Amino acid sequence: LKSSVIAVSWGPPPPLLLHPHYFTTLPGLQPSLYFPFTLMMPSARGEEWEVWSKNTSKARKQDDDLDARRMENACWRVFHMSQNGQIDKKPSSNTIQQLMSNSNLGAGAGGGSSDDGSRSGNGDENGWLSDTQFKARLESAIGNSIDFTHARFKAQPENMRYDDLPTFPMRPNFAHFKNSLRPASECVVFDGCPEDPYHPSNTPIYQTATFVQPSCSEFGAYDYTRSGNPTRTALEKHVALLEQAAAAFAFASGMAALHTMMRLLKTGDQVLVNEDIYGGMHRLLTQDCSNNGVDVVFVDTTDLKAVEKAITPRTKLLHTESPSNPRMRISDLRQLAKICHSKNILLSVDSTMMPPVICKPLTLGADIVVHSATKFFSGHADCTGGLVCVRDPDLAHRVAFLQNCEGTALAPFECFLFLRGIKTMHLRVERAQENARKVADFLTSHPRVKACYFPGKGGCSARDLALHNSQATGQGSMISLTTGSTEFSTIFCDSCKIFKTTVSFGSVNSLCEMPCTMSHASIPAEERTLPADLVRLSIGIEDAIDLIADLSQALDVAAGKKSPDNHNLDSRFEDLPVVPDPATQTNSPLLQPQVAPEIHADQPVKRAGRHRKVVVHSKDQEIIPAWAVAVVLTSIAAYSWHRWSIRQ
Repeated sequence: LKSSVIAVSWGPPPPLLLHPHYFTTLPGLQPSLYFPFTLMMPSARGEEWEVWSKNTSKARKQDDDLDARRMENACWRVFHMSQNGQIDKKPSSNTIQQLMSNSNLGAGAGGGSSDDGSRSGNGDENGWLSDTQFKARLESAIGNSIDFTHARFKAQPENMRYDDLPTFPMRPNFAHFKNSLRPASECVVFDGCPEDPYHPSNTPIYQTATFVQPSCSEFGAYDYTRSGNPTRTALEKHVALLEQAAAAFAFASGMAALHTMMRLLKTGDQVLVNEDIYGGMHRLLTQDCSNNGVDVVFVDTTDLKAVEKAITPRTKLLHTESPSNPRMRISDLRQLAKICHSKNILLSVDSTMMPPVICKPLTLGADIVVHSATKFFSGHADCTGGLVCVRDPDLAHRVAFLQNCEGTALAPFECFLFLRGIKTMHLRVERAQENARKVADFLTSHPRVKACYFPGKGGCSARDLALHNSQATGQGSMISLTTGSTEFSTIFCDSCKIFKTTVSFGSVNSLCEMPCTMSHASIPAEERTLPADLVRLSIGIEDAIDLIADLSQALDVAAGKKSPDNHNLDSRFEDLPVVPDPATQTNSPLLQPQVAPEIHADQPVKRAGRHRKVVVHSKDQEIIPAWAVAVVLTSIAAYSWHRWSIRQ
């Protein structure tokens, strides 16, 4: 850090820099960045900030980088002090005094950063916070804040590849962020475009394919919407905040998100997958990934011993769902994370059934969280999308590369719809859960329902319920049930009136389906672990009384206790009178058909002043006013004269 120069060259950043609250002691600094790149920005004086020509620990040991290392080591001191309980996680007003009274901050000539992330130094007796000259230079260099939207990246940096450049402006790393707001407020209190000079109350839709660049030798904040778009950045930042991720990435569908996750593996790698998995994921694994040289092994992730036994030296990823779709089986995510990390294996969780207002698997040790945003993030079944959330900056860099390289990113308009959906997600999920509990109580006591599966009382074992409650704050709104007969289940689904027979879930509308013939039909029958009579219900936000009444009548129809009635809730309202009613409006002149009088060839044509009419000799044709005929003939003549003049 120099008097007129700032160089941001952390990569990967120290853990301290992952927490925005730590910067209360460092005026003007922003949360950390997850890309190992160098940056150049225009200063308030109109000059460009220099870029470090080297991004290595050796470069940071040079004398002219002394101040930068002093600041970095001071940050590390805050981090270690907070980890050891010497200061609060959120620094108080006494933090500066604690830092100043501490011993050296590792800012001597031998300081800097080693490649393994360790910090060492030979000291600064008074500490950089007591150096008023340094603080003045800091403030003069960066002012009160850094506007990342005006960042400039050299097109051909000396110390890195082109693909190392970010495809969008730097963004906060929320991996260790502790929001003071409650979950309901987290969904609403978020500004997707704080740098917009017009300060819109909602994030605009940047419906553009390209962005003008500052010059041919520099890149601006964005260049191409496939690579990055402000509306998508807003969505990805909000999702990262909700999931406490280093970064989140939005894709065109949930399957695109899952496919990108699998692209982290290479030929010869092995992936362990929960045996009770979404049908689309099963198809991707068995018909795509396996053909590309990835070894796919299905294992019961609820059995920790079976997981440990299945691990081999080639195992690089363990993928699971909890609860699983659709059997609602509960896996111990914390223990799976410990097993995976002890073997240097990534743990990914498809948490589509558990949105972040209920469960945050990254905080339980997972490395990757995937969502089909089509479900709870949208909430209205009006757009498709997928999300990949990661807690490691290096992993985020790789996912960003794949998103840009393969062109699977979400379009701006859909990003806007998801941003809107997030604002009501907590309300929707809370209401749906409340309805689900009432519906579950009804189903578990109904004699024709053989078994119910959901992570709540009566839907799983006491052990699984305790495990789920330790990982999530609610049971969700999904219920699976069996009836003992495939035919009975089919009639039951077809007889529902409020519950719509469709795949997907998480909508404001209640839905029902039979997985073996719908959402999981792509799994061969001999490989399915699902009962053929299984019915999956997605509980919506309607009135629970209406939902229970609908399920009750459908069960009665399936049991033969009543015949299906013709009262459908299809919004046609065919039993209601229409407006206007032709039966009561027969005398209205507006509804009388206009029929031309029958004219014979020898009957003279009547003329009535200005309103002359040319009468045709067929009552089936309309009467044409004479003035209209004259206008047409005049226009034809004028056009013919014009064309003749041109030819002449």
